Amino acid sequence: MLRPIKITITGPPGSGKTTTVIRVAEMLRRRGYTVGGMITRELREGRVRVGFEIEDLLTGDKDIMAHVDFYNESSPYRVGKYGVKVEVIDAIGVRAIERALEESDVIIVDEVGKMELFSEKFEEVIQKCVRQTEKPVIMTLHMRLRHSLLSNLRSNSEIVSYTISHLNRNILPPLIVKELTK
Repeated sequence: MLRPIKITITGPPGSGKTTTVIRVAEMLRRRGYTVGGMITRELREGRVRVGFEIEDLLTGDKDIMAHVDFYNESSPYRVGKYGVKVEVIDAIGVRAIERALEESDVIIVDEVGKMELFSEKFEEVIQKCVRQTEKPVIMTLHMRLRHSLLSNLRSNSEIVSYTISHLNRNILPPLIVKELTK
């Protein structure tokens, strides 16, 4: 039986947040639990990051949510050199989280960041994860982003928070699984 706790993981870019939640998902699946939600992965051309892909952990559906080729100066949805497709966040990410709320034992959201928060539907489904489900939820948070939702998550005393670093990233997945299964 899993504890209905909420966990956040934060850390600098490249510290291993996505890798950590993927490893947690694999460990939980091996124990027979259903893990749903969404993850984001970098897209690279050689050594250069060119965008981000979003994936539904239950169905494997994925699409590109941000890319340098999507950049348009007149678009309100851009972060740095990337143009962001909010419709992809809604179609893949939000739907994946909604599906996980219905069908999964554990919900993973990677990541609650500036790109994802362009979507109002995304923000609403994160609120559901925190306030309306008794299922365990694991979320990765953008480290420096200032946003009211992130401030509320960071200051919520009922949420277990971890800061990942190169020193602890290998011990966090089993630690989180242990926390969920106590």
